[in-house]
Amino acid sequence: MPKSSLIVLIAVSIIVQAIPSVFGSSNAYAEDSAKPGTKPDSIFTPVVVSVISAPDPVKGSDGMHHFVYELEALNATGLAWTIDSIDVLGDGKSVASFKGEELGSRMELIKDRSPSTTLQPGEAGIVFVHFPLEESKIPAHIEHSITFSVPNGIPEGFKNFAGIPADSESYAYMTGITVVGSPDAIVIGPPLEGKGWVAADGCCDSTRHIRALMPIDDRLVVAQRFAIDWEMINADRFLFTGDPKDVKSYFAYGKNVLAVADAKVITAVDKYKDQVPGELPPGMTLEEADGNHIVLDLGDGKYALYAHLKPGTVKVKAGDTVKRGQVMGIVGNTGNTSAPHLHFHVMDGPSTLGSNGLPYLIDEFESREKAPSTEAFDKSEIEGIPLEVVPVDKPGIHKNELPLDQSVVVFPESGE
Repeated sequence: MPKSSLIVLIAVSIIVQAIPSVFGSSNAYAEDSAKPGTKPDSIFTPVVVSVISAPDPVKGSDGMHHFVYELEALNATGLAWTIDSIDVLGDGKSVASFKGEELGSRMELIKDRSPSTTLQPGEAGIVFVHFPLEESKIPAHIEHSITFSVPNGIPEGFKNFAGIPADSESYAYMTGITVVGSPDAIVIGPPLEGKGWVAADGCCDSTRHIRALMPIDDRLVVAQRFAIDWEMINADRFLFTGDPKDVKSYFAYGKNVLAVADAKVITAVDKYKDQVPGELPPGMTLEEADGNHIVLDLGDGKYALYAHLKPGTVKVKAGDTVKRGQVMGIVGNTGNTSAPHLHFHVMDGPSTLGSNGLPYLIDEFESREKAPSTEAFDKSEIEGIPLEVVPVDKPGIHKNELPLDQSVVVFPESGE
């Protein structure tokens, strides 16, 4: 028998012998932990936690650098485990902490997207992490100290096995180290022109894009991690006037869509009709979700998606090259959309949903106000009332920043 096969059999034997004890109150843990093949510094991790994609901090329009990433937590035991707290350590120092209601609002079960911090045996969940830092405090690497408990108390046998004090009600351990990506995101031009553009469902805590986790090509990806749905308000802050079921009632409809850089067209689709506004269309397929859309190759492994374009207005085809500011299409309401808007995001591959979303910076825009919440934006769109606005943290001209969620933005007119 080859040595490698023998080693595998020994390792499996050790694990199998340990598993029955994990779920009972046997005192066999100390014996098992001392067996050959177990590193002296190894610890038992009943919930396996890993970073899905290393974070790339992005400078937002508030001047802070935002960390946006996900933790996958898999319960690999026969006990139910609750995540009580997560402390993020940057270069060994605490940079963020989540517990209680905030942690509960950030964690979902993979199986049905329901909110829960408790994982039943074999269940997996996702923690959607976001925290801002000043540029001077961006760490080179992060790790996570996570505290767990068992709803009915940690069994005595497990405490013996893991070396937990008999009177302890929790179990904590550190995850692996993750190298932080570069804060120098790609700088692009505006995808639109003019004033009144609302950065709906944008970075960093809105859920519709940032939590659009999908299992594609044997991995979990969030292509829309930094996506924005650009909708438009008029001078009176209405999103539309007239019949809400008519796409032409919306101020975003029919506006020019611009190339954000000199680039090559990878995909250009123009075959879908506009949807009736007011609700998401039923029975939408993965292929239809983007509607009429364009994908640009920005170079260096970065791609840009423009989705939901108006039928018959896509002015480019695959293989074309475009210049920054070139009009490539018109805002429409095709695909998985409930109101006319431009969906825009940058990703690490040409697949619009099967890639990982990347941060990006827009080289110049103006912002002085924002909607206070997604709920306020939705109320304006559903009820046809003016959008409620409040001042932004840093009003004025912004350079090389990402417009944050619900910011009302002015882009330079084409040619300026």
